[in-house]
Amino acid sequence: MMRMNDQVAIIGVGHSAVGRRLERPLGLLAVDAAMAAITDAGLTVDDIDGAATYPRLPQTGSTPRVDGMTHVSVDWMVRHLGARSVRWWAQPEYGNVSTAIESAVRALADGRCDYAVVWRALHLPKAGSYQTSHNRQEARGELAFTAPYGYSGAAGMFAMAYTRYQQLYGATREHMAALVLAQRRGALLNPHAHFKDTPLTLDEYMAARTIAEPLCLFDCDIPVDGAGAIVLARADRAADAPNPGAWVTGLGQSGIGQPGTFALGAAPSADLYERCRMTARTIGDSLWETSGLKPEDIGGAMLYDGFAPDVYIWLEELGFCKEGEAFEFIQGGRVEIHGELPINTFGGSLSEGRLHGIGHWIEATLQVQGRAGARQISNAENVVVATGLLNHGSGAVLSRSSRP
Repeated sequence: MMRMNDQVAIIGVGHSAVGRRLERPLGLLAVDAAMAAITDAGLTVDDIDGAATYPRLPQTGSTPRVDGMTHVSVDWMVRHLGARSVRWWAQPEYGNVSTAIESAVRALADGRCDYAVVWRALHLPKAGSYQTSHNRQEARGELAFTAPYGYSGAAGMFAMAYTRYQQLYGATREHMAALVLAQRRGALLNPHAHFKDTPLTLDEYMAARTIAEPLCLFDCDIPVDGAGAIVLARADRAADAPNPGAWVTGLGQSGIGQPGTFALGAAPSADLYERCRMTARTIGDSLWETSGLKPEDIGGAMLYDGFAPDVYIWLEELGFCKEGEAFEFIQGGRVEIHGELPINTFGGSLSEGRLHGIGHWIEATLQVQGRAGARQISNAENVVVATGLLNHGSGAVLSRSSRP
């Protein structure tokens, strides 16, 4: 597999407002984020000649789809930004925001554009405003064997998989608290986080409402309205940017499985976690091969956390610890901002809000650039970012220096 050779860097990042059921339409939130990233990169809209996003809704079956309201396509963004110079674009329907970012990296490396903006926008529908296959009054097909018993939707499926992990290795909710509380402390230092003003104690975590045993409320990502964006540049253009480049030194992707396995379906708990493990393992193999680095070279990790136990799988399959050891690995302050391997220092999806991975990319960039402020980690030479499990994940190593 070919080394990345630092052909592309992230030079700008931007957020919109992030909150629960904001009055501002999703499309305008996405424009806010994109403009913030473009300005942060020292550019104007006319400089942008590449655009990419992953536009799908968090609820796959949600209706109706209204561009600019429930999602923000490349076409909508380009028109409303007034980005007349765009000559390359990508809008993958499967994957996640990292898939769109990887496409942009490849296009920039191939010289198909000079500067690319990539965004992810998430909308929190009002209660009762949408239907999915999991909240109808009928259970059809394979759901007939699971939904009537509460085994439907992501929370129930991941809860059973998490229960199996606990039983196999001896992990407890008290162990998980170390990660969740560390991420909340990071969110308190993040002005964009939904929980920026809401501390969390161990007692509050242990007493939290159960969503699907053993997952509690604070083990689940917090749905929000909001958007994030990054601007990437070719190496020769990155040299002129006002911010140091966060160089893409490794890339990894996984698409294991048969057609249709991107959906949760009614996967048994053992199969669910094995699919997650295979995804993370495949990404990790590519990251280390394309970057020439090893887990011990990494100073921080921004790992997608739709549910808190996701981080266990990332840690084990990316090689930071062995299978069944992650719950012990995160103890003793290791994953805190000033720990040995800081994780999700901005709060993650659990405490910043569910932006489907773009927040992880923004934080990894800021850490590598040395611009994370009170959240800045001491060793940010190389930071891993990985998002998406269940066969459709992607990730990267971002590095402070460009290595020929």
